[in-house]
Amino acid sequence: MSAKILVVDDEESIRYTFQAFLEEEGYEVTTAENYAQGLERIKSCKCDLMFIDIILESRSGIDLLRSAREHCPDIQVVMITGAPSVETASEALRLGALDYIVKPIRQDNLLRATTMAIRHKHMLEERENYRSNMEAIFRSVKDGNAGRNRHPAYGRAVSARICC
Repeated sequence: MSAKILVVDDEESIRYTFQAFLEEEGYEVTTAENYAQGLERIKSCKCDLMFIDIILESRSGIDLLRSAREHCPDIQVVMITGAPSVETASEALRLGALDYIVKPIRQDNLLRATTMAIRHKHMLEERENYRSNMEAIFRSVKDGNAGRNRHPAYGRAVSARICC
């Protein structure tokens, strides 16, 4: 199954370039040109990965990152910017962005960030599946043992073996 990617950037050339590079690799790409469009697409929770520009026309990409975390905490986010600063990088990472990359972005860097983010998402999903399976196993073992301990015949059989 191909990963679904959302690119939010107010620069048409960035959206077009990202879409072309990523679709060439088999990803399904949707774009948004501003905060409002990005937020609308986030609310559907239909993507695995988002690239968000930090400086958007109307609002900050950091604000969009916050909204993404509220609506769909499982979405992987990579922040992009043409005006890097320690403050925005640290804020983005503190809010859960997986990576922070500086424009101009070369194709190999874009694809490396994409691969890393998708692998990270799959690893988290796999870990959650293992955790759920282990909880189910422990619950069934606990319920099974609890049921046997309450059964009157089980108690007598144990005491009979101990006595004889």
